[in-house]
Amino acid sequence: MLRTLGIAGAILLVAAGCSAAPGPKPIAQMEHVHSVAADGGSFYLASHHGIYKWSDEGWNLVGEEFDAMGLTIDKGIFYASGHPGPGQNFPNPLGIIESRDNGNTWTSKTFTGEVDFHLLEVSGDAIVGIAANYGVVVGSQDGAVTWSNIATPSLTSLSLNPNNGLQFLLTSEGLLYLTEDSGLSLTEITAPSGITRVDWSDNGIILATDSTIYRSPSLGMPFLELSESFTGIKDVAANGGSIIVLDELGAHVSTDNGKVFSLLP
Repeated sequence: MLRTLGIAGAILLVAAGCSAAPGPKPIAQMEHVHSVAADGGSFYLASHHGIYKWSDEGWNLVGEEFDAMGLTIDKGIFYASGHPGPGQNFPNPLGIIESRDNGNTWTSKTFTGEVDFHLLEVSGDAIVGIAANYGVVVGSQDGAVTWSNIATPSLTSLSLNPNNGLQFLLTSEGLLYLTEDSGLSLTEITAPSGITRVDWSDNGIILATDSTIYRSPSLGMPFLELSESFTGIKDVAANGGSIIVLDELGAHVSTDNGKVFSLLP
């Protein structure tokens, strides 16, 4: 079991200077986009050089540059992990940091200087993540006060129920599994074959293969294939009626539950 690192007060990440913010940057010019996130009608990329938001017809850096891993958004609060940027006086790795102003500034939450989460999910007080530098999946049900290891098969993604932190879905070797007890037991769920990604949002469940997206309005309902085709899907996220899909061509977004997608380069 990992221990919780005591922090004597929250550490705030603030801008290191007064230079003008850089202009929009296309995905092709980003060194590495790790994951995507959606919050209402807003779309975000977590990259090796920070978090970018689609606005003013381009991807614009939000806050400071840092190696953003495991970006997730729960009820308007941003959570991330990774490594500090060149202008930040902050321990490495970041552990879990949180932002209550849409990613402009961050405070430490736990494991600062200790854990690098490559995948992170939050639902209320429930947190589940892959601690990459320890090679384990860990979870907390009390807002990061106590933690326990979670035994899972080799997984490609997982997603918490936004209304019940004891439940999460995970994908492993093309199959979909459900736990209702924070990982103590797993049940295989009927789903399309070959899935690699899952996102459980307030508006349903999204599954992805390499080229296809499926959506179900709720657990227990069938997964229906969306009409749009993709190329090498890397990540997917949803919130409300908004869906963002990252593939080899860029970020595809929909604001109508996947009926129509637009490519944001």
